[in-house]
Amino acid sequence: MNARLEHPDAPQVANELFISVLASGSPAIDMTLSTAGQRARITAAGSVELKLHHSHGPGFHIVSGLSSLSGLNTDGQGLWAQLNSKTERTEQ
Repeated sequence: MNARLEHPDAPQVANELFISVLASGSPAIDMTLSTAGQRARITAAGSVELKLHHSHGPGFHIVSGLSSLSGLNTDGQGLWAQLNSKTERTEQ
């Protein structure tokens, strides 16, 4: 199933998550998008534990600035970001 997220920052956030996980050397990256109401979560996960500079480097600073919440997956092998609708984002 193909999903499309109508949020202006979604492409940049997805790209930064992907690049950070790709830099870890993981042979495959799984990108997922899940939505719930006005919220969307983008996740990039690989099979290699991310080093500090992959999980909190310059790309992740961009993700943190564009998303309402973001973090490292519990297994340390991926990153996620939550995007809210524009109206929710400005209220926070």
